[in-house]
Amino acid sequence: MIFKKKPEPVSDEAESNEAENPFIEAAQALVEMESNGELPEGFDLETAVQDRAFAALLQEFEPKAAVRIYAAERRADDAENSVKTRMSERARSRGALPKSQRTDRAVAPAPDYMAMSKEAFSALEQQYRNAAHNGKRIHI
Repeated sequence: MIFKKKPEPVSDEAESNEAENPFIEAAQALVEMESNGELPEGFDLETAVQDRAFAALLQEFEPKAAVRIYAAERRADDAENSVKTRMSERARSRGALPKSQRTDRAVAPAPDYMAMSKEAFSALEQQYRNAAHNGKRIHI
């Protein structure tokens, strides 16, 4: 961890260091937040302090707010990336489904034998017999 020391009483040397490095006060607040367990769950302080976006947030907001905003932005980025990954996997899996060989033909409806009249059934039966007699394949 980069910030391990507890803040010391402010002296003239410390005031000159603050003028040189504006992040000293923020670093002390971050160390205090970490020691008190106030950092959000899964928040990696070491990674955050190396990110320029976090440094910009520390300049613009108080340390507590900067930590919460940074953590929320990271979660949003992670969620967006996971959604993109899931959607690309879904698109890949849909592309892997087998395709119909004949998409231009409609499926013929199956005749409802129970609803047919006796005459219609006899005519259909005769068509099947004629087709079988001529050597055609019959699908019932």
